[in-house]
Amino acid sequence: MVAKPPETVTQQIAVILGVSGSGQPLLNILRPLLGRDTGIELHGVFIKDDELQQAAALPFVKELCRLTLSVRDIHDTRFDRTIALRLRTARNAVEELARRMGVSHTFRTAQGSTLSLLRETVHSANITVFEPLRKFAAPATGQTLHTRLKDRRIVVVIDDVVTGDEALLTAALLAKGQSDRITILLRAKNAVELDAMDHMIRELLPTRPTRLLLLPDRGIQHLVDSVYAERADMLVIGASEEMLKPESLGSLLKQIECPICLVRQIDGMAKEPVA
Repeated sequence: MVAKPPETVTQQIAVILGVSGSGQPLLNILRPLLGRDTGIELHGVFIKDDELQQAAALPFVKELCRLTLSVRDIHDTRFDRTIALRLRTARNAVEELARRMGVSHTFRTAQGSTLSLLRETVHSANITVFEPLRKFAAPATGQTLHTRLKDRRIVVVIDDVVTGDEALLTAALLAKGQSDRITILLRAKNAVELDAMDHMIRELLPTRPTRLLLLPDRGIQHLVDSVYAERADMLVIGASEEMLKPESLGSLLKQIECPICLVRQIDGMAKEPVA
């Protein structure tokens, strides 16, 4: 009797678009994840945020152009045209990336609260990548999606060994095995858990990361402040029950300045060092 070959485990990678207008630069971040040997499905989710649309209708709200720094009134027709253009651009970018990387893909639009739709997406995907919420364009802050991939500083937060190994493995893939581009923030509850985290790091990373910091405070605000202090170009964090609470996810959306990668359980991925 011939044994059946093992079934291919499909990994769902979702990218949230439309929140701040970025499309291709955010999608470029996903390339190292899409290039894995496992089966991949790329899901583009374009969000039409209700609060953003309501704010655009207020008479005192202005639009700031990033390039010229000019300020102008926002009209419903102009706002609708902008959203339609972003939607079309995002759809084309997802299709082109999927074609180039040889993975299957879907694309959908969703309207409502960004926070609620983000939580819904995280629960249905293995990895969810999104940008912080910016209601309207703002001047560049020095932290930008256009940072070269090879120079991008990746900060990974490890809350526990259950979600931490998935987050660390994803960060290592994004860094293409270059541990010197990774900073690890540990939020261990006790010495036993800290030892387990250290053992996990030694097993999964080819070399020690440049920085490894222990955060004494497990509060979300302390985490946000620490990520900011490390000047992260990318934040990778496990989608733990605590992190998916509305107040925690809302803080990431509103206060973190760099793209964020939330990692749920990655079924079927071997926990092997990233070369």
